[in-house]
This record gives sequence, structure tokens and C-alpha cells, in this order.
Amino acid sequence: MRIVAIAGTIIRRSIIVIFGLLLIIQAVSLIVSNSSDKEFIKSLNHDGPVTKYTLNKKIDMDGDIFTAKELYLTSKKTVLHYSISKQDPGGWSFPNSAIKLINSNGEELMQHSSSSSSTGRGETGFISFNEMNEPLGSITLKYEWYDRQAEINIPLAKDGEGQ
Repeated sequence: MRIVAIAGTIIRRSIIVIFGLLLIIQAVSLIVSNSSDKEFIKSLNHDGPVTKYTLNKKIDMDGDIFTAKELYLTSKKTVLHYSISKQDPGGWSFPNSAIKLINSNGEELMQHSSSSSSTGRGETGFISFNEMNEPLGSITLKYEWYDRQAEINIPLAKDGEGQ
């Protein structure tokens, strides 16, 4: 009986150590992904002055939440920083090409590239579009993917302009 108790203790302690290590690995990966986001934002300065707009607009996509976090404008491109929180983390990969930006003149900006990284329950990323010449008042963000559609109008006010 004593041998069974010792074996049970060893197994319990091993499980605790394994889960502790997994938790540390997950925490480190979150720190690394946040630092790469900051590096990407800093790299936008190579294009010249950067204008940042804090958006924090959400779209519900059948229970998954898409958040347009920030919009960065440079002389060469427009970059949308987004995150998506999924109900089922392993369910589907987000189609970046489903996001469209339309300026106040009704012109759709052409998407050039995108990047994303996984988080615990979704992903965060950047989508690059053509430069936006003199943003006037607002932009429209459209999501169109098969039968899923959403659209929000986003007023543009620079950070610090009374949002």
C-alpha cells in the first residue's frame, strides 16, 4: 500500500511540474508576440511620419469578435492593426483578404500584405493597404466572406483629439 501511495505522489507532482512548464511556455510566447507587434509598428517610421488613429471598433462574426484596434497612416501605406477572439481557438483561420477599407470618397484601398500571430484564443495581426490621401472624417471597414458580412463606419480623430 505504501508503494502505491508513493507512486501516486510522484505521478501527481510530475503532472504539476509538466503543467507548470506548459504555463511558463505559454506566457513567454505571449510576451514574444507582443514585442514583435511593437517592432512592426516602429518599422512604420521608415516610411516617414506616422499618424495613429485608435479605433477599438468590434464586429461580431457569429460569436467570434473582430476588433479593429488601430489604424496607422504613412506616406506609403495604411496599416490596420486588428485582433480576433474566437469561440473555438482551433476552429478556422481568419481570412485577412475578407477585410476591406473604403475611404470617405468611396474608394476601396487595395490590400497589399498581411501578417498575424496566434494568441491563446484567436490571433492578432496587421493588414497593409494603399496609402490613404488626406483622410476626411471617416473610413468604412467591410468584412465580406461568403455569406458572412459586416460593415462599420469609423470616424477618424487623431490620438489626443478628444476621443
